[in-house]
Amino acid sequence: MPNVSAPSKVLVTGANGYIGQWIVRRLLEGGYLVRVAVRSADKGDALVKLFAKKLSDKEQNIEVSLVEDITVEHAYDNAVQGVSAIIHTASPLTYLVDDPKDVIDPAVKGTLGLLQSAAEHGKDVKRIVVTSSIKAVLSDKPKIYTEEDWNDVAAPEIETKGKDARKDYIYDASKTFAEKAAWKFYEENKSKVSWDLTTIQPGWVYGPTNDDPESPMKLPGTMLLFWHQFFVVRDPAHVMPPAMNYVDVRDVADMHVQALEIDKAGGERFICTSQWCTWQDWLNTARDLNLLPALDKGDPAKYPAPSSQRICSNEKAKKILGTKFRSFSETLKDILEQFRPRGWLTMYESQ
Repeated sequence: MPNVSAPSKVLVTGANGYIGQWIVRRLLEGGYLVRVAVRSADKGDALVKLFAKKLSDKEQNIEVSLVEDITVEHAYDNAVQGVSAIIHTASPLTYLVDDPKDVIDPAVKGTLGLLQSAAEHGKDVKRIVVTSSIKAVLSDKPKIYTEEDWNDVAAPEIETKGKDARKDYIYDASKTFAEKAAWKFYEENKSKVSWDLTTIQPGWVYGPTNDDPESPMKLPGTMLLFWHQFFVVRDPAHVMPPAMNYVDVRDVADMHVQALEIDKAGGERFICTSQWCTWQDWLNTARDLNLLPALDKGDPAKYPAPSSQRICSNEKAKKILGTKFRSFSETLKDILEQFRPRGWLTMYESQ
């Protein structure tokens, strides 16, 4: 399958999200033309204004396609026309629902609807990259996970227990069902379509934002969690999750672009994680770099790393895509440097 290169036009769904914005930025910086799919005209206008401010010389390279409901059949029919590639990030990011179907159905229908539209109307499309999650990879067993692994815990629980299933399994199952549905569709239709498929499984995503939230409470999902665990809870090392496979949001965006451009990425899954860490590791880094002298230092002796570790391997991404992951300290420094001018860190900067 031919690779995609600038100045090709790329459709990005979920473009106003945390990851989506960084993908759009990386594409624009790389010379691509970008069509963003958003659910309202207001969100589209806000996104265009954001990048007119961030990348003023690229303003003419972004256009908006309105897709109000991703679960409606043919929702993406117009959006997929005339683009060379698609990056699909749009998916519900919550488990705070009574019925798992409220999250799972939009995730699956949105993905399948996009692929169906691309099959029927995307005659110029060469590659589709779908943003999945390590939640579709990890199960309960402590081990080193690779792209050969699938979450075999969350989906069965949702299928058997429905509304009585564990709430934290809802999002995990939605990503698993959606990615498996994408691969099934591709395998059944690859002889009839012009494109191939790649999926990416990011871990816990942290790093600077592109927009300028007026307060910490306006930060996107995982960054709001970061703020809460670092600056709100009284004992920041003792939180859930106690450990994670972390990745910088900019590395996630870079990997999506690499997945478009590299031939061998077609037909592959790629885990996107930098390293396994605990919240205590974040605190240790802040202390070692003297970034916030008055920040709670945690207690490594009280909260050691869990003995049962579920670690994701990123070797495949490094080998095939050439992905270079940012260091732990770089991510933390850049997060704090974005917070500092807003006055959010004043009380932690001196003892």
